[in-house]
Amino acid sequence: MALSSSCFLFSALLLGYCFLFVATQAQVPAQQTFKFINRGEFGQPTAEYNANYRVIQTKNINFFTYPFQLCFYSTIPGAYILAIRAGIPGDQTPMRWVWDANRNHPVGENSVLSFASNGNLVLAEANGRIVWQTNTANRGVTGIKLLPNGNLVLHNAKGRPIWQSFDYPTDTLLVGQSLRTNGINKLISRKSDTDGSDGPYSLVHQENEGLYLYVKDNYGQLIRYSGWGYAERAATVVFDGKAAENHNSTAHVLAFTAYRNQTTLPPPSDIFTLRTLNYNTTLSFVRIGSDGNLKAYTYQVGSNGRSSKWEEGFAYFSTYWASLCSLPTRCGSFGLCERGVCLACPTPKGLVSWNQSCAPPKLSPCQNGAAKKVNYYNVTGVQHFTDNVANGGEGMSFEECKSKCDADCKCLGFFMFEDFRCIIATVLGTLRKAEKTTAYIKY
Repeated sequence: MALSSSCFLFSALLLGYCFLFVATQAQVPAQQTFKFINRGEFGQPTAEYNANYRVIQTKNINFFTYPFQLCFYSTIPGAYILAIRAGIPGDQTPMRWVWDANRNHPVGENSVLSFASNGNLVLAEANGRIVWQTNTANRGVTGIKLLPNGNLVLHNAKGRPIWQSFDYPTDTLLVGQSLRTNGINKLISRKSDTDGSDGPYSLVHQENEGLYLYVKDNYGQLIRYSGWGYAERAATVVFDGKAAENHNSTAHVLAFTAYRNQTTLPPPSDIFTLRTLNYNTTLSFVRIGSDGNLKAYTYQVGSNGRSSKWEEGFAYFSTYWASLCSLPTRCGSFGLCERGVCLACPTPKGLVSWNQSCAPPKLSPCQNGAAKKVNYYNVTGVQHFTDNVANGGEGMSFEECKSKCDADCKCLGFFMFEDFRCIIATVLGTLRKAEKTTAYIKY
């Protein structure tokens, strides 16, 4: 029995060594290795975010699969992001950036993108400091290619992915791309068009809950402001653009499809149809924007591939879905909104005309968990942006709600319902008109 166990252990170790040996021996052919230096003239015209860009191409690889192209782009002079561009020069609308490798750590002029024989794709500064890499050295990679769906893939000799950009989304999902429990489970917005680093908004897949939109307050707390709840547990949610069932031949849908696990996808556990459209949605993406809105766009190919354009096919906060006034910062850091328009700035002296400088009152410093003196002014007939996802607020009296806000330095105000429900707000943002609710703002 002991001899049998020893033989089994030896065989397993030998097999593992053989696999490791094969992987480490597999190399990228010399003609596919490259070193691209980020310098030279910019492409024309400028792309999304008014960005300058340089197309990445080498002697043997051009990294272009219509309409996707690997590039460096810059919204700030001298700060470059390795990215995938969607669209071509000559389109009716700006070319879009659908994947970023290093948006929180831009590189400078003369930075280097290299692909070595060991199969590792590396982005380094001109001085050699590594900023980003795929960590695929000696893992059996034999080639690199940009697929027709926009997925950048490092593959082995059998064409199977060892690393792929689809596993590392930033603020965007292309058709077929997913958020996963055992992987990247969220999209994170940019800070702004100019600043591509992580912003305050996110779309988060939560296995036992749903697919929800969050905004981060000044204390790092995530506040849910909208989204979809799962009917049952889901390990993966995929962005789909496909032909609609039981419709005419031109109808296509944009949808999120949730699955119970990650290995055997069908059947879906939930399908959240965003919109049904009368054109092909195969080349589409969905993005969490720097304003917190979730939008989907489809690439409509023109005749002979010319005069193509990106068409907005869905916006979560819009005239046909959720109210624009439900966007947390529709009116900046503070404001009263109605029908998508910022109407007024609530102040202790009443409502005044709204402008971008409207902000919550500056509060006295907190000591021992509470401010020295707490006053409130009220705004009647308004809702907080979390009202539709806050489970109606907590049941408590006015005095209990006020005391809770009094004692919390993070609390900027509270919202009281006529039926004695309370929402504590660490972010005020956009208020929208509603009956039977009153806001009490600290000052």
